[in-house]
Amino acid sequence: MYYGKDVAMSQVATIERPFAQRERFRFMEATLLWEGSIQRARVSDVFGVAANHVTKDLRDYETSYPRSLVFDPRLRTYVPGPRFVPRYASDDPTEYLGLQLAYAESGSAAVLPLLSGGSAVPSVALPSPAHGITRLVLQQIIHAIRREQGVELVYHSLRSDKPSRRTIWPHALVHTGTRWYARAWDGQSNEFRHFVLQRMEGPTPVLEAPPALASKDTDWQAMVTLEVVPHPALNPHQQKVIAREYGMRSIKGGLVWPVRLRRCLVGYFVRRYGLDAVAPKPPEHAIVLRNAKALRPWFLPSAQD
Repeated sequence: MYYGKDVAMSQVATIERPFAQRERFRFMEATLLWEGSIQRARVSDVFGVAANHVTKDLRDYETSYPRSLVFDPRLRTYVPGPRFVPRYASDDPTEYLGLQLAYAESGSAAVLPLLSGGSAVPSVALPSPAHGITRLVLQQIIHAIRREQGVELVYHSLRSDKPSRRTIWPHALVHTGTRWYARAWDGQSNEFRHFVLQRMEGPTPVLEAPPALASKDTDWQAMVTLEVVPHPALNPHQQKVIAREYGMRSIKGGLVWPVRLRRCLVGYFVRRYGLDAVAPKPPEHAIVLRNAKALRPWFLPSAQD
């Protein structure tokens, strides 16, 4: 389990502690932070350790960080003390909401320990299409990435009117918000491209080393910053609302959401947010790309593999 980076103020302490105890501290802090309390039995159940083991953890925590943890005898639970700050857990709402989304979309019990040991806050999400990724495809792609080998498979491309047999050498997985892709060297076009996992079938391993290593994938290695700003047609109040919604900050006199991406992902990002629209107008388009001209070479064409 992982709840975020250790903050600098406790970096030395976390390094000196056993890994298992650090993970229990992360869990306790995350639960205290977002739910406001933690019970000894919950820690014991999630990590499968004896109650006296958890008692020692709580004692160690209180000794190391005085007044950070307080036992409430009325509720028979621990609550944050006056000096509580997360030293092992992350205080970023994005992390907790990401876990909530994973649970809402999948309903999988795998994320419940991360969501306070089986008592997740009720959450729902709009349904997404079934992934359609077979176990064999995912296994072979991951094995190829790990072993720096290739995969021969049948690929269903929108650019062709029939399936084709391809050999690819993947080096990374990419999720664009709607689909999973493999970033791979393509033996047919002799270039690095993205391949949709859902469109693959019948994979078999190819033991040959990749013709080109990931280090030679220039559009993957190169990073660019997209400058997303409120649509200039919005009034000042509306621009501030949009800036708040997207976490924009004032940069060079303007409100900007700076998005740092691998260059090969620019097209997917701008399409997802409608930033490649020819004539964007509010309210359908509340944001625009300030540096669109410089990034246009990496926008997606009308048809994609």
